[in-house]
Amino acid sequence: MTTTTTTTGSAPAGFARRVKRALGVRLSDVVGTTTTTRDGEDDAGGDGDEGDGEGGTTRARSVDLATCARALSEILPLGAHGATTSSVNLRATVERRGLALNERFLDESMRARTKLSQVEATLEALDGARERMRTALETSKQKTSSLLRETARAKEELSVIESRRELVNSFAVDFQLTKAHVDALTTVENASGENTEGASTAATAAPTLPSVFFQALERVKVIQGNCAKLANTDQQRAGLELMDVMTSYMETAHEKMRRWVVAKCRLLAEEDDFVTEGDERALRKAMSALRLRPTLFKACVEEVTRTRHNALFRRFITALTRGGAGTKPIEVHAHDPLRYAGDMLSWVHQAVAGEKEFCGVIFTDEAIEGDQDAFDPSKEMLSKVFDAICRPLKVRVEQILASASALEGGVMTAYKLANLLPFYRNLLGELLERDATITKTVSDLCESAKTSFADAVAQHGAKYRKLSLAPNALAGEDAFSPPAVLREGVASAIELLESVATSSSTASGSDAEARELLALGVNGVIDPIVGAVEAAASRATEQARSVIGSSGPKWSGHAFALNCLHAIREPLRSHAVAAAKVDELSRAIAKRVSDVADGEAGTLLASCGLNDALELVVLYQEQHGAGDSVMAKDPALQIDKLASALSTLVDSAGTNAPEFNEIQAPSMRGDVVSRYNDKLIEAYTRVYAAILNPSSGYGSDARSKVRHGPAALSTVLG
Repeated sequence: MTTTTTTTGSAPAGFARRVKRALGVRLSDVVGTTTTTRDGEDDAGGDGDEGDGEGGTTRARSVDLATCARALSEILPLGAHGATTSSVNLRATVERRGLALNERFLDESMRARTKLSQVEATLEALDGARERMRTALETSKQKTSSLLRETARAKEELSVIESRRELVNSFAVDFQLTKAHVDALTTVENASGENTEGASTAATAAPTLPSVFFQALERVKVIQGNCAKLANTDQQRAGLELMDVMTSYMETAHEKMRRWVVAKCRLLAEEDDFVTEGDERALRKAMSALRLRPTLFKACVEEVTRTRHNALFRRFITALTRGGAGTKPIEVHAHDPLRYAGDMLSWVHQAVAGEKEFCGVIFTDEAIEGDQDAFDPSKEMLSKVFDAICRPLKVRVEQILASASALEGGVMTAYKLANLLPFYRNLLGELLERDATITKTVSDLCESAKTSFADAVAQHGAKYRKLSLAPNALAGEDAFSPPAVLREGVASAIELLESVATSSSTASGSDAEARELLALGVNGVIDPIVGAVEAAASRATEQARSVIGSSGPKWSGHAFALNCLHAIREPLRSHAVAAAKVDELSRAIAKRVSDVADGEAGTLLASCGLNDALELVVLYQEQHGAGDSVMAKDPALQIDKLASALSTLVDSAGTNAPEFNEIQAPSMRGDVVSRYNDKLIEAYTRVYAAILNPSSGYGSDARSKVRHGPAALSTVLG
């Protein structure tokens, strides 16, 4: 330690040395003080030997004696006159200062001890915590070892479980259904989208199937095939059990399909069979799946047939009485028989076409083989569905037919109905089997229509049978003219023929039926008129013969009949379909022409005496074995008589020949005149030839006895 002595003033040197020595003794020890050093401050600044309290750092420090001596030298008054007093005061000051230092030292020591106690307590707590941690670690190690063993065992078990899961997954792929597939097979969604359990009734099951239904059904078939293979291995029991489960699912699915098909078909029938593409695919798939179960399939077809049978009946009655969207009820036109019947038959035809199309949608062309014969679902369904409307249709059409004859123009109405029904019968026959009930019903209505038409025609012709067409008088230009009522009847026949001409070629069942129907109509209208004409002609003939002095010819009845028949025949000539009736009338006219001409010719021949001679000549010529002179030897055939008769015929032909003006038609009158002339010339020529024949025995001069040859008669007759 270095001590620096500084002498100031006149203070005794001994005093200063004693103070320094005392201080050197007291302050030379190392004193442990607790000082607080603030962050960033120098330890020499301020009172370096004072502690700042808690929060500082504690360290040992040496006291600089030279510094203390200089301090004391500055404090003490070093004058000679005050040395004693200063010495006493200095001691007191030093002691107080030392006491203060000691007190501060004790205070700092106490604070240091307190901090040290805290540190010791903290160290003890740390030791306790460390011990507890060590104990816990030991315990944890014991437990962890057990857990590690459990973990290892769990890993091994997990590996086994994973392998089993893979096996189960593989098994599920081949032998199990997913929950979605099971739900699809055992539930049916109703119209509101809710699910209905498989035990629900058909009334609650709505026409909607889950989207994966058919996929699930195919999945069941695949699993059944796998189960069949599994049954042939050592896992036979498992295969059979799984087969039973899949069969149960299949049974439930088929029952759901059956109820769905019935509900969907009923709904479609009520909605006029508006089948969407999705419904078409679903129905076709469902029916194809049900075909694998023939008994269930037949039951499904029967139930669908029954529901559509009832729905069709309701639709038909609705169409008759209430109509549909944008259409009036059919019975609104009940006052028009033809339209009424046509609308009903058209509705039936449309319904049959729609039903056949519907059957084509849900059924294939294959037939299900039964025990004895094939089961055709389309035929079975179509033959029974339309049984519902047969009776209401038949009753209404028969009412129309019964009332047709009572209406004005009943013959035409009955004819058009009789022509309309075969047309629809053939249309339905092309769509359905001939033995279908609806086809038979329409066929029966065709026969009823023919009968009704025949009755209408007979009723129409009955008035001509009751009327008398004979002329009141046989004199005057109009005496032999056809009456007006005859022309009205002919007009009815012409109207019928024109109706046939304007109708289409397919308007009837067939050409044969059309001809038969037309013949029935024409004959029914014309024959009564012809019969009335025949009766009138007979009465006119009797009147001409019975009235004395009658100016009319004896063939007045024939003239009247010819005029009437001509008035009937000529309008019919323009209709090819009436050719048969025209031919018939032509034959009747030709017969009467022959009767008139032959009668007048016979009268003239008889008046000339040539009629009997002609008969004998013909008789002799027909006897081949007679002698050559047999004719000449007959008194009735003497040459003079024959020559006179021939001469008289030539003279009479020029003066007494009738003009046949009562026959009004020139062509017909010409036919009568031509035949009349032919008969006279034929008779004259035959007798004349017989006279000139050497084998007759008249001799070579027979020619000179006959005044005129056949040419002369021809010239006279023109």
